[in-house]
Amino acid sequence: MVSKVHEGREYPPFRIRPDRELVRKYWTSMGVDPERREVPLTYLIFLRGESQGVDLFRDLDIPRRQALHGGQRYEWFAPVGPDDELDVVVRIDRVLEKASKSGPLWFVDATYEYRNAGSGALVLKEVTRLIKRGLQ
Repeated sequence: MVSKVHEGREYPPFRIRPDRELVRKYWTSMGVDPERREVPLTYLIFLRGESQGVDLFRDLDIPRRQALHGGQRYEWFAPVGPDDELDVVVRIDRVLEKASKSGPLWFVDATYEYRNAGSGALVLKEVTRLIKRGLQ
């Protein structure tokens, strides 16, 4: 079970910074000039999660063997450079339980807001959906 008490919870902000060498490798793997001035659009997924400040799997009691990834949506407001520091705030928007043929499912929508640490400007909003299967 994922408790609805988590709904609306906002985590304390944490600060991240892209890894310039990893950004270069990412661009190189796609056949793009590795000296580009911005990080790839999907790069920030490497900078969030349990290694950076918020472990939703632990906090929401979602064991990895019961977890499904329900997708992500990104809304970009400004490019992110490899030397930019970003402040990230995570909020649990919704917890929803549904019945399925194989047992209950819990859907959790979490929003990550990435802001430029220097200016405070919102550069990216990401909504991630986690799904917990009710396996025994």
